[in-house]
Amino acid sequence: MTGLRVLITNITLAGRTGTEIVVRDLALGLARAGDRPMVYAPRSGPIADALRRAGIPVVNDIAAVPATPDVIHGHHVIQTAVALARYPQVPAVFVCHDREAWHDTPPRLPGVRAWATVSDSFRTRVAADTGLAPEAVQLVLNGVDTDRFQPGPALPPRPRRALAFAKNQGHLDGIRTACARRDISLDVVGAAVGRIVDAPEALLPAYDLVFASALTAIESLACLRAVVVCDGRGLAGMADLATYEALRHGNFGVGTFTGPVTAGAVGAAIDRYDPVMAVAVGQRLRAEAGLTAWTDRWRAVYAGILASPAGPEDSEARNLALAVHLQTWDPAVAPSSWTAERASLIRTLARLGSGLEPLDPGVSVAATDGDRLALTGFHTPEAWGVWSAQPTCSLRFRPATAFGPGRIRLRLAPFLPAGSPDARLTVTLNGQPLGELSFPGADGAEPRDVWFAVDALDGVTDAWLGFHSTPCRSPVSLGLSADGRRLGFSLIEVAIEPD
Repeated sequence: MTGLRVLITNITLAGRTGTEIVVRDLALGLARAGDRPMVYAPRSGPIADALRRAGIPVVNDIAAVPATPDVIHGHHVIQTAVALARYPQVPAVFVCHDREAWHDTPPRLPGVRAWATVSDSFRTRVAADTGLAPEAVQLVLNGVDTDRFQPGPALPPRPRRALAFAKNQGHLDGIRTACARRDISLDVVGAAVGRIVDAPEALLPAYDLVFASALTAIESLACLRAVVVCDGRGLAGMADLATYEALRHGNFGVGTFTGPVTAGAVGAAIDRYDPVMAVAVGQRLRAEAGLTAWTDRWRAVYAGILASPAGPEDSEARNLALAVHLQTWDPAVAPSSWTAERASLIRTLARLGSGLEPLDPGVSVAATDGDRLALTGFHTPEAWGVWSAQPTCSLRFRPATAFGPGRIRLRLAPFLPAGSPDARLTVTLNGQPLGELSFPGADGAEPRDVWFAVDALDGVTDAWLGFHSTPCRSPVSLGLSADGRRLGFSLIEVAIEPD
């Protein structure tokens, strides 16, 4: 099936974020396959210009789309809804690219006939937002244009030149220190340091070692470079054949991180540098993630939704769904995801000079305290605390100077109605196991305090608590709670207590 008119939506094409690169590569791949891609994005930039030069229409106004599409490939909640409002009879697939960002919330509109994501860890988010079982969310792992990203020269026995990508900054100090100790020259590029690279394919082959995450890590591997998977949110380690499958299914992103980016942890990852292994990993990725195979996977998704039943035509129901969607995203309605994000960003800017406020020994801190705790993988905070149905989530805090040895106290509660399978929660500190808890299914279970012994935290700038949850007795999804939320656990309070 060729000649499909595919309308791709995206929140912007004015920069070089991951989804913008995905839009570019997908549009070019579809055009090579004989389809007719079109792109709608409210803002344009160099990627939009490049697509236009390739003969692919890119419009900032939905009214300017040159032809009625056969299928909508939706990125981002607002832009996908705009396309569905313009073309209510056209089926769509919505693709989630982020575990937390408000703009990746799936729109609850009848035109969406398929849901997809690029990472196993994002499936839970889509399932929670739509009420689907996780297995009903299709997984289409990101691809890379292997014609654009060519293998570089043979890697040396030990790394001499390294490149770090910085879309945020929390990892740079650890990387700089670790590289300096090993006499590895380091260059840094990315938005966080004011050096945007428009053609990374021309830059990557010149380096032996790359520090990157997500799509940039995939591009680096395609150039057969050794890659330490990390960014300012955490560290996964050196990509090798033993970790490849988990990293690939986690999109080399936040769901694969297991600890903070300290100089010691980065150094341990660098010391696992193996040029033969790096080439083997890169060759595997090139074989699996090339543009043609990736584009064909998406074309199979389109064929599936075009072949699926359209459902009864009910303009009243369709109009109601659109009205509810607009109401949900009305900034006057509270709580609003994007206004909450704005408030959070304002708080972040206010404390950029010093980072998180220190967590003093003996002081209990609510899990919702954004000044002292940085959360990843938890759902929107509520009045009583936070909760997560993700298989992996974490919190970061800055301990007071020279804390420990002592204990970390967590006030937790299961989020499991009666009769559900037991759930097991493994807790780690800076990637090292602290202990394991078992929560029995019990409706309305009371919160409980748990203590974990820790060694001294001298000299630790950030401490990273990780939570990894799995069902004990059932290999299937734990399902939904009585009020419609996914099952998991809640975190109410955190404290560090000296012995």
